[in-house]
Order: sequence, then structure tokens, then C-alpha cells
Amino acid sequence: MKVLVFVYKKRLDEKLGEGNFESTEECYQHLAKSIHQAAKEALGQNILRSITKQFCYWNEEFEQVVNKKRKIFELD
Repeated sequence: MKVLVFVYKKRLDEKLGEGNFESTEECYQHLAKSIHQAAKEALGQNILRSITKQFCYWNEEFEQVVNKKRKIFELD
């Protein structure tokens, strides 16, 4: 855990040292972007599967079982 904190702080220090700003908004955008990039570099990024993406085990038989179960538990 200490290693992750060290890497994050180091990356953040490197990123915050860059840039000259003309407005508060530019400074804020740079700060937010730097924090996110440093976190991604230190921790990595987890890509979640889309909910709408069909699963490889989904087939007609599975669809019928799911529909049957839905009908059983349907509330009237």
C-alpha cells in the first residue's frame, strides 16, 4: 500500500509541476486532469464489461429458462 501511495504522489508531483494558467478554470481543469492521470498510472484502470453485451453462454435454451422463471415470479 505504501508503494502505491508513493507512486501516486510522485506521478502527481510530476504532473502538477507542468503548465502556466491564465484563469482559475484552466488551473482547475489541469488539477483535476492531473489527479485522474496520476491515479490511473499508479493504480491501473479496470474496464467493466457493458451490461448490454451478450454473454458467451447465452443461447436459446438459456433464454427459455430465464423467460419461464420470469413468468413464475411475475406479480399481478
